[in-house]
Amino acid sequence: MLTAFDFQIHFDKLVKFLKPVPVPPKLQPGLEIKQVNSINHLIMVMLLVGLLNTAIILVQLGPHGESPMAALWGLGLTLLNGITFLQHLRGMKYRHTDGFAARKLHAVAKSATVHGLFWGALPLMIALNASDTEFMACITITAGMMFGGTFLLSRVPQAAICFIVPIGIGLLSASLLRGGLTSHLIGVLSAVYIFVLIYSVRWAHRQFVQQYLSEAALSEQSQVISLLLRDFGETSSDWLWQTGSDFRLESVPCNGRDADNSKSFMSVGRNFFSLFQSGESRRKLEQAMQACEPFQDIVLQVRVSGCDNCWVSLTGKPIYEDDRFIGFRGVASNVTQAKQAEDRIERLAHYDDLTGLPNRAHLLDLLEGWASAPLEIASVRALICLDLDTFKVINDTLGHQAADQLLRQVTNRLTEHATANDLVARIASDGFVMAIERPACENGLESFMDTLSAYLNEPYSVWGATIVSTASIGLRKFDDRNLDAQMALKHADLAMHASRSKGKGQWAMFSPEMANKAEARLRGESDLREAIARGELFLVYQPQLSTETQKVVGFEALVRWNHPKLGMIPPSEFVPIAEENGLIVSIGEWIIRSAAAQAARLPSNIRIAINISPLQMNATSLVSTIVHALAANRLDPSRIELEITESVLMADTGFALERLHQLRDMGLRISLDDFGTGYSSLSYLRMFPFHKIKIDQSFVRGIETDAESRAITQATLTLAKLLGLRCTAEGVETLYQADFLRQHGCDELQGYLVGRPQPMDAMRHLIDAASEDSETQAAPQENEYIAPRAAMAN
Repeated sequence: MLTAFDFQIHFDKLVKFLKPVPVPPKLQPGLEIKQVNSINHLIMVMLLVGLLNTAIILVQLGPHGESPMAALWGLGLTLLNGITFLQHLRGMKYRHTDGFAARKLHAVAKSATVHGLFWGALPLMIALNASDTEFMACITITAGMMFGGTFLLSRVPQAAICFIVPIGIGLLSASLLRGGLTSHLIGVLSAVYIFVLIYSVRWAHRQFVQQYLSEAALSEQSQVISLLLRDFGETSSDWLWQTGSDFRLESVPCNGRDADNSKSFMSVGRNFFSLFQSGESRRKLEQAMQACEPFQDIVLQVRVSGCDNCWVSLTGKPIYEDDRFIGFRGVASNVTQAKQAEDRIERLAHYDDLTGLPNRAHLLDLLEGWASAPLEIASVRALICLDLDTFKVINDTLGHQAADQLLRQVTNRLTEHATANDLVARIASDGFVMAIERPACENGLESFMDTLSAYLNEPYSVWGATIVSTASIGLRKFDDRNLDAQMALKHADLAMHASRSKGKGQWAMFSPEMANKAEARLRGESDLREAIARGELFLVYQPQLSTETQKVVGFEALVRWNHPKLGMIPPSEFVPIAEENGLIVSIGEWIIRSAAAQAARLPSNIRIAINISPLQMNATSLVSTIVHALAANRLDPSRIELEITESVLMADTGFALERLHQLRDMGLRISLDDFGTGYSSLSYLRMFPFHKIKIDQSFVRGIETDAESRAITQATLTLAKLLGLRCTAEGVETLYQADFLRQHGCDELQGYLVGRPQPMDAMRHLIDAASEDSETQAAPQENEYIAPRAAMAN
């Protein structure tokens, strides 16, 4: 059952349908002209039909009483048709003036209204007096005129409705006036007929407008396409070509020689295949054309003089006439620039743009072929891997352009020592690889390496300046048939790193021990990562003794690793691994937390010294880690002493000094470790107010036997006193060393004489002695000092 809601939905759809189709303003004049033209095509026919129907009505009604009225109606309608005809003729004269179409449509609507009133008056005029036959005849003719007018005016809906409505009202009114079942039935049918006609007008007009809009869009697209085609013909790098059945050119570009000669190589009568360089692409072209098969995007290089660097892309298909093959027709495109760009991209993917050498990716492909090629008799193959030792310094100090110039000169020196069978490649910023083949004479390869190393270590001239940049070189012989290029490159790299352990500018040959050490180092790195999580690291503490009170005033925290399988691993083995892979930061954070917790359990007059690595100093988490450790243990910051080496300051002096001032302002004590072993220790003392300096154990050990060591140590102690710094001597192992240091003003001693690094629980007696309250005593006599030291040594 149809509900009110359903009725409303259908009614809304009907209203939406009856609304006019929106037309863009710029298309409205064209639509109006099209509407006027549709009327002009049929108006004469409809006027003649109207006159004919008028005559029929007059003849039908002549013998009856309505004759005078009918005559007046007929005369008026005839005059109206005449006026409409004259208006039509007059409008045709002015049809090209501005606004004509809009005025014409307005006039048509008024004329349709008057015609509708005339024809709507006819049923009313005869409704009461005409016989059923006459009434039905008039109704039929009127309905026919209504349909004819609707057909004529369907593309002008406002005029059509103005014509339909008066006639429809006349039909309905006449049916009601006449009375009777038949008349009432005619009235109902008339109402339905009116609605159908109005609906049909709206549908026809909507289709008409949509068709017009589609044609307008298509016309606009056609104009754009025509414009593009015209521009294409004038400026495009594409052109049409055609050959005969003998594959000789019959049609070529008609615009003469172009800017880059890309079209001028084609000439009528020339064999099509002869225009292009031989190769796989030309073979594909010949096969397709000789088999009368279409082809697409075959790229070929032109071989005509003057166009040697031109590339074209061809697309073509066979042409037939009466099923007879008469040749080929197609399009040629100038793809020279695209081909050059493609070649450049291809080169950049395989070659280094700076030096022109193969890059790492291309090297591996070349090495596979190089290693598998037949080896000449009495020859040996080897792979060389090298890095420049001071390249980063040169790049940072002199700039990228100077560094690039240096790399080019290194390339030249390598290629000078390369033969036709050798390969030279650049695989990193300052990393190069040479794949060489040399005579297998005794020491021949070694002699070549000595010569190459010496040549690469010679000074370079960059922009008039002399630069010394040595090279560390690793060598790997291809003495194993199962050795692939990837593994050989890895072995040569290991040998190169091994050469650096001998010093700068050296070379080394690969040995299996190098691979074993590398694997062990890799395993060590993996184990070290797990050691942090498994709690295999622990701290030991080495006491620092005051030469004045002969009591412990502090401990240095030192990390140790108890491996579950390998046992105790010395710091000299695992600390470098931690520094290389960045684990030293997390290890250092753990040391800070553990040492701070231990310091909180010691007497308040005892400090804990913690070593800080360069990576730790640069870590963003250093300050927060220290703050949290102090807060968690409610520890006075002055009881933590941070020891740094010169390398911390060398990495980024400005940042390091800023960070050190931040830590010092927090109340932490800062000491300079291994003093005297660096290049600029004295300058750093001027830059930052350290609390303490620590004399390196290399000087302390030489006190007994080396006068220079004694002089340096004495000078360091004097300098510390003048600068107001405390001084700790490391590596004190004998009573003579201790006595010498005490006599020359050293504040603290650290070494095996005082105590070995041990867990804190093993040094409880030293802690207890340091915590005993005692009055300040005078400096001990020599025999008073030696006795307790001897006891502690035991």
